[in-house]
Amino acid sequence: MAARLNLSAKLRTFLTKVHSNNTTVRSIYPGVCSHCCSTHSNENQPGIRKNPIGIQMLSESLHKQIFHNNHEISGSDGAEKRIKKSKKHLQKHGLLDKEHTPLPDVDLKLPNLYGDNIDEHFRTLAKKYSAGYLKLSEELAGAELPPMPSKWLFQNGWVKYVEGMEPASVKYPEEQAIVFDVEVCMTEGPYPTLATAVSTKAWYSWCSGRLIEDQFSLSDPSHITIQDLIPLEPGRRAGKLAQPGESQEKIVVGHNVSFDRSYVKEQYYLQGTKTRFVDTLSLHMATSGLTTLQRKLWNASEKGKGIGDKRVKEFTSRQRNRGGSGNGDLQQDWMTLSSLNNLADVYALYSNGETLDKSERETFITGTITDVRQQFQELVTYCAKDVVATHFVFKEILPIYFERFPHPVTFAAMLEMGQAYLPVNHNWSRYINESEATYNTLCKEMKLYLMRIAKDACSFMHNERYKKDLWLWDLDWEVMKYKLNKPKSLTKAEKKRLEAEALEQDVEGEEDPVEDRIQQVLATATRVPKRWQHMPEYPKWYKDLCPRWNSDDWAPGPSKITSQVRVAPKLMRLTWDGYPLHYSDKERWGFLVPKAGKQRRKNGKGDVASDNEFVLSEEEMENKEEIQADEDKEEVKVKPVFPVREFGSFLREVKKKAKEEAKKVHTMHRGSRAYDIGIDNCDFHRLPHKDGPSNMVGNPLSQDFLNKMEDGTLASEGGTEAQRILEINVLISFWRNAKKRIMSQLVGNLEKRDLPRAVTTNSNYDEASFYGAIVPRVIVSGTMTRRGVEPTWLTASNALPHRVGSELKAMVQTPPGYHFVGADVDSQELWIAALIGDAYFAGFHGCTAFGWMNLAGKKSDETDLHSVTARNADISRNHAKVINYARIYGAGERFATRLLKQFNYQMSYDQCVSKAQKMMKSTKGTRVFRLTGEGKNLINGNTSNGREEDDDAGSDSWVSADGLKKLKKVSKKKGEIGESITDVQHWVGGTESSMFNALEKIANSPSPKTPVLDCCISRALEPQSVGEDFMNSRINWVVQSSAVDYLHLMLVCMRWLFDEYGIEGRFCISIHDEVRYLVKSNDRYRAALALQITNLLTRSMFAYKMKMDDLPQSVAFFSAVDIDTVLRKEVTMDCQTPSNPHGLERGYGIPQGEALDIHEILEKTNSSLSSRNQPKLPEKEPDAMSEATASG
Repeated sequence: MAARLNLSAKLRTFLTKVHSNNTTVRSIYPGVCSHCCSTHSNENQPGIRKNPIGIQMLSESLHKQIFHNNHEISGSDGAEKRIKKSKKHLQKHGLLDKEHTPLPDVDLKLPNLYGDNIDEHFRTLAKKYSAGYLKLSEELAGAELPPMPSKWLFQNGWVKYVEGMEPASVKYPEEQAIVFDVEVCMTEGPYPTLATAVSTKAWYSWCSGRLIEDQFSLSDPSHITIQDLIPLEPGRRAGKLAQPGESQEKIVVGHNVSFDRSYVKEQYYLQGTKTRFVDTLSLHMATSGLTTLQRKLWNASEKGKGIGDKRVKEFTSRQRNRGGSGNGDLQQDWMTLSSLNNLADVYALYSNGETLDKSERETFITGTITDVRQQFQELVTYCAKDVVATHFVFKEILPIYFERFPHPVTFAAMLEMGQAYLPVNHNWSRYINESEATYNTLCKEMKLYLMRIAKDACSFMHNERYKKDLWLWDLDWEVMKYKLNKPKSLTKAEKKRLEAEALEQDVEGEEDPVEDRIQQVLATATRVPKRWQHMPEYPKWYKDLCPRWNSDDWAPGPSKITSQVRVAPKLMRLTWDGYPLHYSDKERWGFLVPKAGKQRRKNGKGDVASDNEFVLSEEEMENKEEIQADEDKEEVKVKPVFPVREFGSFLREVKKKAKEEAKKVHTMHRGSRAYDIGIDNCDFHRLPHKDGPSNMVGNPLSQDFLNKMEDGTLASEGGTEAQRILEINVLISFWRNAKKRIMSQLVGNLEKRDLPRAVTTNSNYDEASFYGAIVPRVIVSGTMTRRGVEPTWLTASNALPHRVGSELKAMVQTPPGYHFVGADVDSQELWIAALIGDAYFAGFHGCTAFGWMNLAGKKSDETDLHSVTARNADISRNHAKVINYARIYGAGERFATRLLKQFNYQMSYDQCVSKAQKMMKSTKGTRVFRLTGEGKNLINGNTSNGREEDDDAGSDSWVSADGLKKLKKVSKKKGEIGESITDVQHWVGGTESSMFNALEKIANSPSPKTPVLDCCISRALEPQSVGEDFMNSRINWVVQSSAVDYLHLMLVCMRWLFDEYGIEGRFCISIHDEVRYLVKSNDRYRAALALQITNLLTRSMFAYKMKMDDLPQSVAFFSAVDIDTVLRKEVTMDCQTPSNPHGLERGYGIPQGEALDIHEILEKTNSSLSSRNQPKLPEKEPDAMSEATASG
């Protein structure tokens, strides 16, 4: 096998060299190119197909199987004109006739497709897999519910209630369509407490055994046996799937139903069932969802919350300035079409304002299991009312959903997405324990260092040294004196007794000075106050860090200090780019720099000081203390004064140190606004906030500044201890923020009888080990773009070497006999946006500069999108990449300016604006306006129209924004209405102008729809509801929602190929642009081929719907399909972190996976999905779990 692989690699290398050195191309377009030649070693094979601008297309064989005899462009519909238009455009941007190495053609016999075209094929598949569930959903939505029982049985398990009949115990709800809701007593643990369900025929209630009687368990509360969960289907033997005829399609409806699904017993089985879940929250988000800003506005208008929010004020101000609806009032037309996502608000929306009482919910949140027992009838009724409300919403929203999402793929894929599943084993507990132990150790170390530096800072009170410290000078150094009680007055008798004793001592002539002193001290005992004073004689800032002696959390020293307290950055002596940090009550956190006006004074030699010098006059060197009389007190209060002299010395030392390290230092800070906060000779600059310069920073040690800590911008002058605190703050950041979500994951324990034979009969199966699963609570359509939402798994970062616990995803590990198969969709959104732009511009792939760069651009010769943007805007490629994606999502010049400022805070605002304008002009282009007849009459042919010749603005007259202003002035002078002189806006002159024109055309249409599956935008964002508002969100929706269409097509296609060829596997999870499947190890290469075919057909579907009957070879297949036993971004990642210092291979015994391209997969599968045609695999496959078990 190894020899054959080596030969295959050599053959591909040889063919690539042949293609690059001696390639002639057979044109697929009549009249465009007459050359024809084979590029394969076999002379009977056809040559490489390229389109008119040199983009390599699918092989002849694949093209015929998918698109039949149709072509992307033909000579009968203005082909030559469109080709000429494209070449002129590409030549303008320096991309025409660029050479690139052809890719080896792929010769593959695809499965037979249904229908006359690929759209019919996907429709047929989707109907096949969703027809039964669709019928059940419509029947449930159209039916009236039976009467709710007046009394519920307090009995373990399911009880069925049918009107006119006695309640009866059942094993599971017997109907095929139910509405379902689960309630959990949070103080009892993660176990389900009670549930209700309703079908068209009966009501059901379920009670946990823990509710019926107290149960004691020694097991890990986060690991529950599936016997503690709620059954919804017939039982299974030995984890086997029910045989045909035993298993039925079943639909379960709920609001945020992924929460309820996580408590369903059968959902933890490794092999899936035929039960599918429909989420009314997702249906609502898809049809009537709100953007983040809209949610803020809705809350402000409907509930009076957040009225003072900055974005709310800005929106209402814009409305008021342009005379919008309501003259800036918070109430907007779209608010009547949508609501927040919770069941009460959604129910109120569809029931015309009826309220849903949710007061009983508090018992489940804060009450005990005893409280639930005592209020059992009320709480089950509360749960049942939620079920009724959910059914009402379902009945109202389902017709709207199918009207707005007519393609059957959308519904079928939504059902498939609801089957997310993550297998785990004993390494899950090990990961949590080691991450928590590492985190606690580092936290203790950080606490120790913080306490040390606090004690050291407190010593600056001696001789008032703090007054000369750049960080400690303005802390609250006020001390509370130790107060003694007044001396007790002596009675006459006591005075006589003391006088007698003194006289007696004089007579005897004996004196004991020690005894006398002791007596004096003892005599003061009465002056000691009975109430203990807290930290007298210590400065107030230090005293606040020390707990009181009688508090429950008492510990010696400043034990209340953390990295989150306000004094911590000062005690650590933090600097920003070398300048000391300072806190202002008005401006929050920032840093102090010398005033710019003082920079160019005459130095001692009479010369002008340079920017790298900090020179102050003798007068300025004096630290003057300002004395203020306190009107309420007789005491004189000293206002702290910034130590200017020490500041100058500090900066000179910084400069000297930087010079030794060959670094350039500017003591005059550039790039951010200077504030005068009353400190002589110094300006205050705010720390840069991620949301822009108008926002203030509350904590410089927060998550937003981790990258600045790592690159040294945010540093410390406090020595090794303070520097170590900064390092620890970075190390623990991930686990500190995510551990609560990670540790609360519900893990179902699968015993041997629950596992399939493929696991239990595998030679690597260890009966003593733990096998389980997590059912992630993914809201399948959690945003208005219909993206999935889940707080832990869909937001998890990849493993980072300086983040405790960041190896999270790698702890999802397959059981013996199974593998993960998955891939990342390469530049998915960029390709979709480019495809839309190409279709709009000239109707074939790569006809725009943006499309060409996505398909044929190379990083090596700087012709890829990110390199071109970086060159045009004079920024780094990494920064260009971030801005490119932001721009595609609808971000404009203002947002680009903000990003540039984040990338380089030293850059002035004007520089950021200039770069952003330059970048926008080269990419998005220039905005032009089409003149109406009135506008044309105004210019009289003398005004330049300002449009680019090679863009699609048409033959009418166009003017730029500046030209439009001039025309409006002319129209006002003539007394005419200026607004009527233009009717259409366009972008011209940029690499992406056509793409943005196409996106805006869709976004501004009366009913915006995705171009592939015809999915409608949320009703709350349609132009008739929002007018010109939320344009960025609408443009973003076109791209992002089309990416969801892409995922939906893939899910349906994979389900078809798995069923068609008997590939045993199931959908695992989709994280943004990556998708993962769990498959039997023997089927892993066939699953990989199925994934490649799925990508090919999905991209072909997109091209077909954009009226381009062809597909570029560069995007037809995944660059690699990952085959692995753990969930990680790259199969070669060892995931070394502070909590996993030895990595996966040495620490867990998990080897690297495989990343195979299409040619390697074809070789491993004999170019076939059929199990009969597969080469024989080794008798014993390497299995990571066996090694992990041994190492564990």
